[in-house]
Amino acid sequence: MNENKSYDCIIVGGGLAGSLLFYGLKATRPEAQVLLLEEASVIGGNHTWCFHEADISFSKSTWIRELISKSWPGYEVIFPKYTRVLNTAYHAIQSEKLHKILMQNYSQDILLKTQASLLQRDGVILTNGEKLSGKCIVDARGWRDDGNEHCGYQKFVGMDLKLKRPHHFQRVRLKDARVEQIDGYRFVYTLSWSEDEVLIEDTYYSNTSFLDVEEIKKRILSYAQKEGLEVERILRVESGCLPLVSSWQAEEQSEVVVLGARSGDYQPVTGYTFPQTFLRIDELLSIASFDAERWKEKLRECQQQDKRQRRYFHFLNKMLFHAATPDKRYVVLERFYRFPQHMIERFYRGKFTRFDQLRLLVGKPPVSIIKAIKALIK
Repeated sequence: MNENKSYDCIIVGGGLAGSLLFYGLKATRPEAQVLLLEEASVIGGNHTWCFHEADISFSKSTWIRELISKSWPGYEVIFPKYTRVLNTAYHAIQSEKLHKILMQNYSQDILLKTQASLLQRDGVILTNGEKLSGKCIVDARGWRDDGNEHCGYQKFVGMDLKLKRPHHFQRVRLKDARVEQIDGYRFVYTLSWSEDEVLIEDTYYSNTSFLDVEEIKKRILSYAQKEGLEVERILRVESGCLPLVSSWQAEEQSEVVVLGARSGDYQPVTGYTFPQTFLRIDELLSIASFDAERWKEKLRECQQQDKRQRRYFHFLNKMLFHAATPDKRYVVLERFYRFPQHMIERFYRGKFTRFDQLRLLVGKPPVSIIKAIKALIK
C-alpha cells in the first residue's frame, strides 16, 4: 500500500455495516478510492444475517442480491395456540460468503488484522503510528455500551448441522414457541441451507445477558432429535446477545461518520441491525460526493425521522419486559402474528404507521393492565 495515498473513504470495522457500505460503494462507484479496515482476520466475523424482502428496496440496490447466501419464498411461525404461514420472501447472508466475495474482488482495498487507535476528521491513525488520510472517515466498529437503559436482551445460540438424512422443513421456521419457556420468551428458529444442512437457533428474550452456550447447544440437539433429525456432525456455532433498550439518547457529536449498531440504528424490539443499516447506506450512496458533513447530516435526518418510531418501540419493550410474565411473554407475540401481513412487514422494517401503533394496542391486552401502567411510569 502506498503510504502517501489519500482515500475518498476509509471505513473502520468490517462487520455488517462496514462491509455493506464498502461493497455498496465498490458496486456503485468503482472509480472511488475506498479502504476497509478490520481488526480480525476475517470480514463479518461468524454470523448469519437475515431479513425480509419487504425490509429493503431491491429495485434501487440490486448489488445486495450478490451477497445473499439463500432465499426462501416465505416463512412460518408456530405458537402453542396459533400457527401461520406468511408469504413474505426471506433472505440470509452468511459471513463466510461475504468474506469470500469481498476478498476475491477487493482484497487490495482491505486491511485485515489492522486496528485503528484514533479516528480523526481527515484520517485514521493505526496502532503502529501510521496515518491514513481520507476525505470521509466512517466508524462502523459495531456494538458498544451506549449508556442507555436496557429493558432486556435478545440472546441466541445457533448451530449449523449436517444431517444423516434429508430434513422435512418446507420453509423457514421463523419462530417455534412450543418449546419450554426458559429464561423469558424462548423460541427456536430454523433455516434450511440444503436438503441435509440446517441452521437451528435457540433464542431468548431475557432480563439478563448471561448466555450458557454449552447448555443451549444441548437444547438445540434435543430439539433436532424431537423433530426427527439425525445429526451427523456440527458444522458451526454462533452466539450473540443484543441489548434491547427502553430509552435512547442522541449520539454525541463525532468528527467522523458513525454507522450501524454503533450509532444506535437497529430495530429496538428485535435488536436486528440489517434493515435500518441498509436503508442508511442507501441514503449515503445517493450523495454524490464524499463529504463527511453531508453524510453526517443525512444520518441525523434519518434518525430524526425515526424518533417517533423509536419512542413507540421503546414503549413496547417496557410492556414486554416489565408487564408480561417471563414465561408468558410468548402470548404477546402470538397475538401480534394474527395481524395483517403488511403490518407485520412494517414492524420488521421499523416503519409502523400511527394506525399500526394504535391497532396493536386495541383489544384485550395480553398483559396485566396494572403491570402495564407500572411499566410505563418506570
